[in-house]
Amino acid sequence: MYRHTFMNDIENKYFGRKRGKSFLRLSRYQKLLSHPNDDFFKELINKDIKLEIGIGDGIKISEDAHSNPSSIYLGCDIFIDGVLRAARYQYDKNLKNLFVFHINIQTLIPHLVNNSLDSVGIYFPDPWPKNRHKKRRTLNAELVKLLIPKMKNGSKLSFASDHGDYFFDALHLMRKFGFKIEDNTPNMWQYSIFNAIGTKYEKKALDKNNKLFYFSVLKTY
Repeated sequence: MYRHTFMNDIENKYFGRKRGKSFLRLSRYQKLLSHPNDDFFKELINKDIKLEIGIGDGIKISEDAHSNPSSIYLGCDIFIDGVLRAARYQYDKNLKNLFVFHINIQTLIPHLVNNSLDSVGIYFPDPWPKNRHKKRRTLNAELVKLLIPKMKNGSKLSFASDHGDYFFDALHLMRKFGFKIEDNTPNMWQYSIFNAIGTKYEKKALDKNNKLFYFSVLKTY
């Protein structure tokens, strides 16, 4: 059910699938994909910028961009089917505020302007549950170090998983880097209609009666 892929830059390896059954049907939209460069992101200064790392089937980020035209939505994923699906939605709806990248997040971040991100979302990434595979997890110390200078003071990072070990490791990691819990209440970690994200993988987890976990933390420095 998981589809976020991750590349270890040191080993230059990809873990997980990079394309699925819908690739050939969607391949004509490859020409619409964005390519990161410094000048492009400089033009977005003073915009409300929302970054989603791992966009799944591409539907959530597309619908969010359509519903919030005043915000800029950036999405990246190595699994190309979802990226192309978002590109198709972008084309069909003539969205001017959605930009999707078929690259690893570590390749995208260096092009972002410092103090430019208003929010970051990482939703239901592959948990890589075995201890020897945890270094492959999307949310890790190396990623946080790259993200911190790109996030505005007061910006938010949201995370969701149906894997308890990953959730608590991720929350501990964010506390280690000085992020503050946005809403510390007894039920903040559990699924509800108020924190539902609406992704394909969230729905799959609910269908399997998996326990879902959520947090939002703030960068306050």
